Amino acid sequence: MAPFRFRLDQVRRYRRQLEEQAMQRLAEAVMERDRILARRNAMEQELCAHRLKLSRPDLLNFVERCLTLEYSAALSGDLEDCVAALVAAEDQVDIRRGQLAEKAVERQLLDRLEEKQADRHKVIERKQEQLRDDETATLRNKHAAV
Repeated sequence: MAPFRFRLDQVRRYRRQLEEQAMQRLAEAVMERDRILARRNAMEQELCAHRLKLSRPDLLNFVERCLTLEYSAALSGDLEDCVAALVAAEDQVDIRRGQLAEKAVERQLLDRLEEKQADRHKVIERKQEQLRDDETATLRNKHAAV
């Protein structure tokens, strides 16, 4: 009997390729989220340092204090923008993770179908082999009896 050949192998390979692409997009989204998170953390630290500087009025003259206040206000605005970007990046990671899960399920369906078809092929092959063995044994017994 012919060896087992999965007829949907090209489709499965294509779905595996789509899954790998989804994995790559997820990795890119995670890296972008991590980059934004690092930027947010740096801004928070810098803002904290400026607030600490403002809490010690004896170290700053009037002009330095005004500049530090303005810079802190601008930094606070940038931090809010960064937090909004972080939320959007988290949403993008969740979307990409869902897409990857969907692509994985699609590929796994074909993997399971291949396994079932391969098992069915083995069963049919064993039955045909058993029939051939039975036929051979029957023919031997007929020749031995004659």
